[in-house]
Amino acid sequence: MVLSFGEVLMDCFPDRNVIGGAPFNVAVHLKRLGLDAGIITKIGEDELGEELEAILKKEGLTNQLQKDANFPTGMVDVTLNNGQPSYYIHQGCGWEFIDYEEIEDPTYFVFGSLALSFPQNKESFKAFRTKFKETQFVCDINLREPFYNKETIELCLESADILKINDEELDYLAKAYNQENVIEFLKSEYNISKVLLTEGAKGAKLYWNNEEYSCEVKKIDDIVDTVGAGDSFTSVFLYGVITKKPLGEAMQGAADFAGMICQTPGAVPNNLDIYNIIKS
Repeated sequence: MVLSFGEVLMDCFPDRNVIGGAPFNVAVHLKRLGLDAGIITKIGEDELGEELEAILKKEGLTNQLQKDANFPTGMVDVTLNNGQPSYYIHQGCGWEFIDYEEIEDPTYFVFGSLALSFPQNKESFKAFRTKFKETQFVCDINLREPFYNKETIELCLESADILKINDEELDYLAKAYNQENVIEFLKSEYNISKVLLTEGAKGAKLYWNNEEYSCEVKKIDDIVDTVGAGDSFTSVFLYGVITKKPLGEAMQGAADFAGMICQTPGAVPNNLDIYNIIKS
């Protein structure tokens, strides 16, 4: 069982609305790949919430869904510049107030800094962390200004068994902690010996215990947008780990899938045939 914790919201593009949020993206990819996956999140009791709930129900992701009439459903304004997204995240929404509820321990628990930047989520997350004794905590740190600070980053790093980070976030940690070798720093200071580093068009690197792997990203000429590409990489790599694929193969599969996502609008494709490529 893989559980994601955090935001589900509506990504509002200039010409369309698409369900989004990194925890949702990870959960839906894994669910479509045939794994037991879910998301712990909260929506409002409003029209947007009904729309999101219908999508979550269709995807089989409503088991841990929370609803609250006191808060609106989350939404994000997305603008694209040559396929690169910028986000304006509306505040005061349901996913910022996720409650702790007693549930069965998952094998993997996926989280990021955005949801943990809100006090109630932080406390709920700590309660889950205390309860889940044998769970592997997977952090896609996913820094989004202005929704992080030193305290939030510390909570992410001290909780992570596996860390997914991109090159810009690695540079941020290097400056914030005054470190030349962030990978070694994460291992020595936070006991994180499994780091997945994505570097955009340059590919990705994996530091797994004492082993290192790298993979290339195929050149894509017809990029639609890069929304959700990092989440798709996380999902398919985790799928590879769970299904016991060789780590290099899991990495390359993740990179190829992220490339396919860049050729589709939004983070979650309508064409489900794309998942058969990963499972084959």
